Amino acid sequence: MMKENIYTLFVGFRKLGESKSILEAKEFAKSSNLAGAFNLIGKNYSDSWYVFKSEVKNNEN
Repeated sequence: MMKENIYTLFVGFRKLGESKSILEAKEFAKSSNLAGAFNLIGKNYSDSWYVFKSEVKNNEN
């Protein structure tokens, strides 16, 4: 029996949650309306990207 891959999403050092798929985690990150350094970490997988405040939709600045 294979263990499911779990991907953990962070913005900065704050854990936002865990997902069963990369796509699900990235969609959650996009919908979070947060800016900063995002990190997605899983078994044999890692991805990082930065979202600027100007890129966040519904930005009130």
